[in-house]
Amino acid sequence: MGILSRFGTDESGATATIFAVTLVPILGLAGAALDYSRAASFRAALQTASDSTALMLAHEAGGNTEAQLQAKGRAYFDGLMPPRYRALVGDVAVRKTPRTVEVAADGDMDAAILPVIGIRTMPVAAGSTVQWGVRRIELALVLDNTGSMASAGKLTELKKASKSLLDALAAVAAKAEPGSIKVSLVPFATQVMVPTSEKNAAWLDFGNATLKTALRTTKGAWTGCISDRDDPYDTGDVAPSTSAPKTLYPAAKCQYGTLQTVRPLTDDFNGLKASIDGMTANGNTNITIGIAHGLSTLSPGLPYGGAVAFGDKDTDKFMIVLTDGDNTENRFGDSVAKMNQRTRAACETAKSTANGVRLYTIRVINGNASLLRDCASTTDMYYDVSNAAELNPVFQKIAGEIAAIRLTH
Repeated sequence: MGILSRFGTDESGATATIFAVTLVPILGLAGAALDYSRAASFRAALQTASDSTALMLAHEAGGNTEAQLQAKGRAYFDGLMPPRYRALVGDVAVRKTPRTVEVAADGDMDAAILPVIGIRTMPVAAGSTVQWGVRRIELALVLDNTGSMASAGKLTELKKASKSLLDALAAVAAKAEPGSIKVSLVPFATQVMVPTSEKNAAWLDFGNATLKTALRTTKGAWTGCISDRDDPYDTGDVAPSTSAPKTLYPAAKCQYGTLQTVRPLTDDFNGLKASIDGMTANGNTNITIGIAHGLSTLSPGLPYGGAVAFGDKDTDKFMIVLTDGDNTENRFGDSVAKMNQRTRAACETAKSTANGVRLYTIRVINGNASLLRDCASTTDMYYDVSNAAELNPVFQKIAGEIAAIRLTH
């Protein structure tokens, strides 16, 4: 056999040749597993930082423009990324819509082994979307302004606590969509008071046939007081109608003319605080009328309006009822037991599935503990305060719970 023939049939170097040919894809596969594992870790870090940044920006979206959120977002994002990945991050884009904050981040990771098959970098991206400003809060402050509140510093401490609650909610509102947190104020004794400018309102009744003679008044003499509606409308929120006179609100002579007027839902927190500062202690206790008008301020209908509809999926409604005494007087001359029945009925109406109000109750030193405990939505939403100085931490706790519900539901 000639030399050329032997060369053509010699297989002594075939193994080395085959190994050399197959080594490249083997290294490529091994490199792919390693590099893709590293890229997956980088992407997980990107996603975690993106999620956290979006949540943080959602809390500030109401008070910042998209450009401001962009600057804050990059700073938050860089602080959240593990140091080993920070230099690999490329763009961090923040987009603000009327209802969401969106964060999108990307980066490139240098491949360690994949370059042997021509892949030098691995692009990685992550993104998050968080809602902001979707949940609205409507809160009714129903506050006892009766004569006994003048003792033991109760009214003084109530004013401090109520204003601190408003300050806490105002701080949350400043970072949210305008008008997303609104509060009403219902100071009560045996009656409540509204502005006399309402004297021609169709929901008022100046000729209530069952109102006691001593309580009757005329438009010209009326100073703004309203007594309980006729039974059974005194415990609910049935809309007033001239075609059903018993549903109207009886304009009455003021038994105690020092009440502050009811303030419908508003985000004018300074105005609310001014009204609270003007509260004085005078008169007897009718818890039912306070709760009934508190519920009316949370209703979209008359006499107050301005609320969203009950059952609105984007709105949480709350009521805080504070008193230091037992029921002692209503327009019907009821016994205490009968007045307590009316109060329980008003509480049940507020908490009903149809209305869905979350009801907090606070007893200050004196009052019917079992009645107020039962009126609260849950037992842990009832507070029994033995010292008026304890009111401020109670109101701050409630404010924190309301703010937390707004951000998490």
